[in-house]
Amino acid sequence: MSELDDLKIAVLSEEDLETIRLLEKKLGPTIRLVAVESNSLLYVLEAKMGPNQWERVDGVYPEIRGLKAYYRSLDAVKEAKGWLKGFLINNTLSPKPKKRPIRIREVVNTETAL
Repeated sequence: MSELDDLKIAVLSEEDLETIRLLEKKLGPTIRLVAVESNSLLYVLEAKMGPNQWERVDGVYPEIRGLKAYYRSLDAVKEAKGWLKGFLINNTLSPKPKKRPIRIREVVNTETAL
């Protein structure tokens, strides 16, 4: 699960950073926005926390080391989803993490989509 090891932090202008800070303030103290550079489509692995509430799997299951939420290829994210579902069913962690519905969502880089 090392598909995004080469992901780069985006270089932003002061104006863009201020926009991100304002958005973070609006979203609340528990939300942090991350800007990354990508040349293509990304896939994110998310777990359902409630009705219409999805969160990244690496935040939902912090006890699982090396678990990543973002992937470049559909095959890699499907493999990670299958591994995670199998792990949640058969793990021996104490306390056992709650098994939740898992989805794959596409995240499009808006600059390359134009």
